[in-house]
Amino acid sequence: MYHVVRISDGLGNQMFQYAFAYALEKKNGMEVRLDPFFWGTSLRKYQLEEFQITNTKRMVSKAWDYLLGFGPRNGRRFKDSYRQYLIQKKYRLIQEKEIMHYDETLEKQAEPSYYLGFWQTPRYFDEYYEELKKQFTRKDSLSSKGMEYQRKIAEQTSVALHIRRTDYVRKEGNAAIGLDFYKEALKRMEEQVGSFTLFIYTDDKQYVRENFKLREYVLVEGVSDLDEFELMTQCSHHIVANSTFSWWAAYLGENKGGVVYAPCADIWSEEFYPPQWNLIYTKTEE
Repeated sequence: MYHVVRISDGLGNQMFQYAFAYALEKKNGMEVRLDPFFWGTSLRKYQLEEFQITNTKRMVSKAWDYLLGFGPRNGRRFKDSYRQYLIQKKYRLIQEKEIMHYDETLEKQAEPSYYLGFWQTPRYFDEYYEELKKQFTRKDSLSSKGMEYQRKIAEQTSVALHIRRTDYVRKEGNAAIGLDFYKEALKRMEEQVGSFTLFIYTDDKQYVRENFKLREYVLVEGVSDLDEFELMTQCSHHIVANSTFSWWAAYLGENKGGVVYAPCADIWSEEFYPPQWNLIYTKTEE
């Protein structure tokens, strides 16, 4: 008998799901297995195994998932159907009712359950912070270019600033945070920590080059997303986007990110953030 936690979407979401699963096993006492669900046409891929995670047991084995996905074509249809069959036969399906909201009843389930959600609040796992921080350590070293950035970060007081755009910029439901938030966060950061070097991490580097005029900065580029993530964790302080990627980079940094400023807007509510972070109430772009 064991519980199962679905692992899906981007790296930050995968980390929330893993942290929830880790804490669930600790608190509940029942074994918890993972269910990474990705397919060939997905924009995301399973990345947790790039880290020193201790829970690698899966509901569906890698070999069986490979066959269900038609081998290298890695399709979705039969992977999904097989999971639905297993859930109906063996588990109680528990779907997240409210995003970014802590539900203590989820940790007390005695019946084998399949957890489907994102579990994006540190209240689920914060007591296991030191253990999770060790597990979310990369297996591989930084690239040579990543090491160059690392040296620059170590030489001075550094602030990581994250701007997420690509999939957030859309005609309806635009989720990108505007520059007004970053202007206010930089002002407050300078008042609080004094002089610093700003390192910008973004999925839209052209946007930054053309629009970011708030102060001088070092644009981190030419490295992998995992290198960017690790470099972000090594900065002294953080200005995060409404993004699980920079959330985790700050959370895993020294002293949970040092001084952290974060946008509180739309669904990204207070419960999404650790209580020691500084929230700036703002809006997404029109």
